[in-house]
Amino acid sequence: MFYWMAHGLFVVLSKLVFPIHVHGLENIPPKKGFILASNHLSNMDPMILGMATGHRLNYMAKHSLFKGKVFSWVLNQVGAFPVKRDSPDIGAVKEALKRLKGDCGRGLVVFPEGTRKAKALEQKAEPGVGLLSVKSGVPVIPAFIQGSDKVLAPGSKALKRGRVTVTFGRAVPYNKEDSYQEIANQIMAHVNSLCA
Repeated sequence: MFYWMAHGLFVVLSKLVFPIHVHGLENIPPKKGFILASNHLSNMDPMILGMATGHRLNYMAKHSLFKGKVFSWVLNQVGAFPVKRDSPDIGAVKEALKRLKGDCGRGLVVFPEGTRKAKALEQKAEPGVGLLSVKSGVPVIPAFIQGSDKVLAPGSKALKRGRVTVTFGRAVPYNKEDSYQEIANQIMAHVNSLCA
């Protein structure tokens, strides 16, 4: 219930401050798990992707965000779970696969670049998204966000009026025999191709 209350609040806020224009929604699998691989410009991006898909999503969030009890509870309620970015985190990988698989599989938001980037077209991707793609076997849907950094700039706590566009592409084809890094690079290339 908390998830959908928060979702509804953000939908109202979006209509007032940052209307979201969505393209390619038909590419989102309706009833099974999928990886949603997106560029990352703003702290608003996870909420924006949730609103754009209309699905209840899961999120990998940096471990440091879970230090406070209250905020940690909020993050858990909205489907986020911690991942350590400075070292291999087997526990986070297992949790991600658990949420992706099975009859109740849901979408998992992954930012292949690992963190926010000031520019929309950074090419470097972390191999983790390649590993999750191969191990889970679920579709990888590329997404490209534009304008979220104008609504909430990095380091800012104040929202500004602006238009946000989210484009979803078709599932990324890849060869499971390739290395995780090569697959991650392919996924990131498909994400960036949506800029056009």
